[in-house]
Amino acid sequence: MIDYPSVLHVAGNSIEIYTAEDWEQIERDPRGLLLMYEPPMKRAKYVMGLDPTEGITGWNRGSRVAGDEKTDNGAIEIFRIDGAKELVWETKPNPAGPGNLKLPVIDPITKQQKVLYRDVQVAEFAAPCDAVEIARVANVLGRIYAGDEDDQCELIWEAWPGPGILSTQELLRLGYGNLWHWEYIDSVAEETNRMGWRSTRESQKLLWYRSRRHLMNRQALIRSTFLKDEYANAEIDVEKMRARAAYGYHDDRFQAANMVFWAGHKWTYDVERTDEQVTTAVVTDYQRVAPGLDDYTSFSDWKAKATEDWFD
Repeated sequence: MIDYPSVLHVAGNSIEIYTAEDWEQIERDPRGLLLMYEPPMKRAKYVMGLDPTEGITGWNRGSRVAGDEKTDNGAIEIFRIDGAKELVWETKPNPAGPGNLKLPVIDPITKQQKVLYRDVQVAEFAAPCDAVEIARVANVLGRIYAGDEDDQCELIWEAWPGPGILSTQELLRLGYGNLWHWEYIDSVAEETNRMGWRSTRESQKLLWYRSRRHLMNRQALIRSTFLKDEYANAEIDVEKMRARAAYGYHDDRFQAANMVFWAGHKWTYDVERTDEQVTTAVVTDYQRVAPGLDDYTSFSDWKAKATEDWFD
């Protein structure tokens, strides 16, 4: 019986409760352990993000040595997409007396109270293992959190450039079939036959821009303090216009999480709906305001008069 949240150890094709250390020790260094925040649900939609790294082949928690915490982690993040639903309220001064009133925010289109849907983090794994070994862990976790899919949840991972090609080969060898495919936009958005996320200057910039908006709009419920710390200690790469880890920190967890948000909400395809009000423009009846025969005005005079207050 697993109590949630819980710390587990991934052993081969199974997971087991980890009791060799207390939480204070684990909190100082959670690498190589699976943090599970809630049990898998049959009808939920899960997406798993994987950021592989070259890592240290054969690394395990028992082989830790001083200084290996500087090695980049391979990271796995799993979220339940739109898993939490919250009604949206606003606070306004009470005109009848002291204090404030809590009022529902009404959607101008549906005329119903607005609802905020949030992606809920359900599991996390990070360790400086290599790209093949982290793929094996992902294979196990994706099948545990299959949710409403037949066999495994959708997996998005950084497949190119770098060591991600090794993860791709291992996932295919293990028979992991629910793999995210690279998409591009030409005249329409289309899915290609290229598997996995392709990391380029432009794609990383777009990924960060959209993920930042997602987080600022409170559309993600993050339970891991380690993922929160990575976001909190990220800094902006001015040249590439994306977030990166500050000196002494890692960014593997938030890269995996950002890819989850992209795949979970199909940002390549969806146009984000904003809350701006749509108004009807006043249509001018040009027949009624057209100049008469005696009202002729040269184009230059008309242009000067029409634009005279543009720069006031």
